[in-house]
Amino acid sequence: MRRNKIVKTVLGLVAIIAMAGTAFGYSGSVARAEDAQPTAAQPFALTPAPSNAPFSAFDPKHKFLGNGLSSITASKGKVTVNATTTANQVVDSIGITFYVQKWNGSSWDNVGSGSTSGDNSISYYSTTFSKTVDAGYYYRARTIHWIIHNGVYEDGEVITSSVLGI
Repeated sequence: MRRNKIVKTVLGLVAIIAMAGTAFGYSGSVARAEDAQPTAAQPFALTPAPSNAPFSAFDPKHKFLGNGLSSITASKGKVTVNATTTANQVVDSIGITFYVQKWNGSSWDNVGSGSTSGDNSISYYSTTFSKTVDAGYYYRARTIHWIIHNGVYEDGEVITSSVLGI
């Protein structure tokens, strides 16, 4: 009789533990440190974040230059700038001058000199430019979109939002 009472008590306790485990999310499996998946290191900033306002300036009185667009992306050890210049018609020469800028915590510094790329006798020009950068700093692109036609030079400027170098 005493043995039956002990068995019933043990079974009752096991049932209570099982119900509590179900109620509080016990899965029945054991987690081990070696089973954990490593997570990629998140980039960290070495300077405070700059204000992140893109900017564009194109004179609406331009006769030949239509518009310009630019964007910047970061990948391990570099940034890539995609840019497009559009003319209102086929022009003698069209292109883009690229500047990659690094935030030093209080102002933007050019990283190296500008790089110019262009083509002739077209109305639309699109290209990319990549630059090696240091992780932990913010970068943005400043692009000058330009055309030359019949001796007339017109340009406009785009400043992208910033990205954190990784």
